[in-house]
Amino acid sequence: MIGFRAASVALLLFELVLLAIRFPLTPSKLELLCFSGLLILVIAAGFLPDSTVAVGVSSLAILWNLGTYARYLSAERRAWFWHGGVGVVLSIFLFVRLIGLAQTLPFYLLYAFLFVVLSLYPLILLSGICRANTHPLLYLYLTAVAVQLAALLYDYLSYGTVLPVLRLRVFSGLLYAAICGLLLSQEAYLQGSGWQGLHIRLGEQQRRLREAYSRLIQTENTVMLQDRLIATGILTAGAAHEFKNILSLIQTSAAFAARTEDGGSARQALDLIFEQARAGQKAVTELLDQLLKRGREEADTVNLRSDLDSLLRMIRTGCRREGIHLIIDIPDSMGVTVRRGELEQVLVNLVRNAMDSVRSQAGGSERKVMIRARPAEGRGVIEVIDSGAGVPPELQNRIFELSVSGTQSTGLGLFLAKALVERNRGTLAYIPTGRGACFRVILPRQGME
Repeated sequence: MIGFRAASVALLLFELVLLAIRFPLTPSKLELLCFSGLLILVIAAGFLPDSTVAVGVSSLAILWNLGTYARYLSAERRAWFWHGGVGVVLSIFLFVRLIGLAQTLPFYLLYAFLFVVLSLYPLILLSGICRANTHPLLYLYLTAVAVQLAALLYDYLSYGTVLPVLRLRVFSGLLYAAICGLLLSQEAYLQGSGWQGLHIRLGEQQRRLREAYSRLIQTENTVMLQDRLIATGILTAGAAHEFKNILSLIQTSAAFAARTEDGGSARQALDLIFEQARAGQKAVTELLDQLLKRGREEADTVNLRSDLDSLLRMIRTGCRREGIHLIIDIPDSMGVTVRRGELEQVLVNLVRNAMDSVRSQAGGSERKVMIRARPAEGRGVIEVIDSGAGVPPELQNRIFELSVSGTQSTGLGLFLAKALVERNRGTLAYIPTGRGACFRVILPRQGME
């Protein structure tokens, strides 16, 4: 018996020192104090004299502290219910002793009944915590608590009935201290404020972040797909207009060949028809290639003049249809490192906004859009300039934010254009001018000879 008590005291001192060290860093001071107080009461119960008064009062004190601790862990708010119940049982215990009926069998049975009923409250709360966390150490702690309560009740009854005196509270106290030592070694307090609980919370947070990131990627892909569909519509309209011009030339050449009687002229007209048909086939093939490869290619060196010739012709056709004068000032050897499809989408977005701005400009001012490029400090600068109304001052700092637009559009174009440029290690900025607007794209450049 002395050895068990010595071991209990040694464990208690070690755990109290560990708790004192952790006290400043523990996020829940009240939880740690309840845990420490319950540990002290359980070990101290093994040193009490063998009397019904000492064991009875200490049993109620341990039960009250345990219920307070379990209520705190489970966030149970009905504190008055628990404190009142323990107070009633303690009052009955003291009153019966005052009137001299404490040594009767009915009183022992009544005390045992009330003690068991009160014990159900913390045990139920702790069981709920174990089901919510499903950690083996928590189930061990619940077992140690149940064993301790049963040992206290048995020792109390053994001092007033025919039950043999075994002092089970000493052994159960050592078991409780050992289980608490395991809890402290893992830093896993029941509320999860230690290392183990933090690890669990971090895992849950990482899972939620992964889900949020997946939803963000899906949303981004959906928005980019929508904007690509808009850009594809513009490209298709430009290609259709150019193909219409080709068909007109074919029709004119065929009519001329049908009317002329000169074989040489007819042969020239037929050659022209074949040439225009091949040009139409090439235009359609290039359009389909752009639609199929858009967004899939890797960054490569793109010659702004030759590689974007088809796109620039379509833009010129669209501007001509709107009565807008298009100026293209791009050096023949100007090259940038970029994904071609994404650069085309950025240019289509910027030119589309410029055309909308020029179209909405009232009065007889010049309707003009300029696309120009130049090298600058090892990088390529591409600017889209228009003679429209420009960007209102209050929107200039927010023009690239989602759903912000100076016109009646959705505001997606500039947002996605900036995202695509930055994806290619470049920058997109609005440059205020005295009249109209200027959007500047800066991309990595590789000279092409």
